[in-house]
This record gives sequence, structure tokens and C-alpha cells, in this order.
Amino acid sequence: MASTPLSNSAPALSPLSRYAPHPRLAWVEQTANLAGGTIWRQDDIKAVAEVAQANGLRAHLDGARLFNATVATGERPSAVVAPFDSAWVDFTKGLGAPVGAALAGGEDFIDEAWRWKQRLGGSMRQAGILAAAASYALAHHVDRLAEDHVRARRLADALGEMDGVELNPEEVETNIVICEVNCPGGAAAFVGHLLEKHAVRGSIVGPRRVRFVTHLDIDDDDIDVAVAALREVTKELGSQEPA
Repeated sequence: MASTPLSNSAPALSPLSRYAPHPRLAWVEQTANLAGGTIWRQDDIKAVAEVAQANGLRAHLDGARLFNATVATGERPSAVVAPFDSAWVDFTKGLGAPVGAALAGGEDFIDEAWRWKQRLGGSMRQAGILAAAASYALAHHVDRLAEDHVRARRLADALGEMDGVELNPEEVETNIVICEVNCPGGAAAFVGHLLEKHAVRGSIVGPRRVRFVTHLDIDDDDIDVAVAALREVTKELGSQEPA
């Protein structure tokens, strides 16, 4: 770890305090989950990495949805990860593998990661079948992520036309759609309960925020079902008295 004193010149960095740990890591999630699957642009990524380097921090890329970002922008994955000291990518989620992720970094970093892996549980000797699934996902499911983006936008466009739902479809860049439910009585948990009656499931990410994700197992018919269910639910909520 570099021993460069932490500069307070970067507004995003917390001031040094004896009451708090010193910052050691800048972490970027690509795409940004709770920001609605938005994409970190390469100029912003480079700026974060430069601030980290100037202040003695390591920079790490959480590439859980890295390929969603690169399919949407046309950037090469290698270019996106280049400014970082380490990165990982998830083979599940949109890529469709049942389990698995990969960690990348410098030789010394990976050697230390292997040591920690051994400390925390050792080898997984049956991992070959998992690696095969990840390899298949990389070979067959990267380009098709664009289909998830199209379906997410379809869902967002429909939501944007519904009364009591706040969403700007233009902000949906990849496969995550987050909307705010402003119907009378439209608490997100209640919305989720009503949607499950229609076999539609969304994640509750705030008192009135619901998150939907398109992926390998969602097809065009599923989007139609979800849109119809959401119309029924928002109609039902709109007829209720204010909470």
C-alpha cells in the first residue's frame, strides 16, 4: 500500500479523523445498481482512479454488470478495467451462469488473494463444472445482453405512462428499472405484495421505490405480463384513499 498522505483536496474524500478509519480504497460499481443500472463513463472512471492514486488509495472495479455497460457503450472491457488496481466480474446475473465470478489484478495481489481464499475455506475441487458454465456464458451470452436492455426500456416506457409512477425512461441505460410509486397508499412493500399476486416480482429498494431487472430468463411475453400487472396494480392503488 502506498504511504502517500491523504490529501483533503478531493471533495469526495472524508477528512482525516482520529475517530474514523483512514480511507484505503476507491470502489466503483459498474453498472451502478441502485442508480438504476446507470453506466460509469470512461472519463469519470479515469477521474476516480486518478484521485485514488493521488491520495494513496487503491482503486477497485466491482464489475457485477461490467458486460452490460460495455455492450451498451461499445467500450472494450479491457479499457474499462485498465485504470483499476483490481477488478472482478460476475458470471451470473445477465450472463446466466448459475454461480461464479472472477477476480483480476496484479500478480502479487492475486497471490495474496489465493492465500486469503485458503484461509477462508481452501480449494473448491469440484469447481470445473462451475468454470464450464462461466465459460459458456462468456461465449454465448455477452452480446445478448442488448436484448435485456431493449426489454428494460420497453418496461420503462410503459411505466413512464402510468399514473402515480415517477420514472424517466430516458435514464434507463441497461437492464435495471427503478421507479417511484406515488399512488395514494402506494408504499413499495404493498406494491410488491400486489404484484406477486400477478406472478411479477420486483425488489423493494426504498419506501416508495421498486426495482425491476431484465435478464436471461425474461422474454418479451414476460414484459407484456409485467406491464399488464403493473397497470392493474397502479389502477388499484389509485382508487385507494391517501395513506
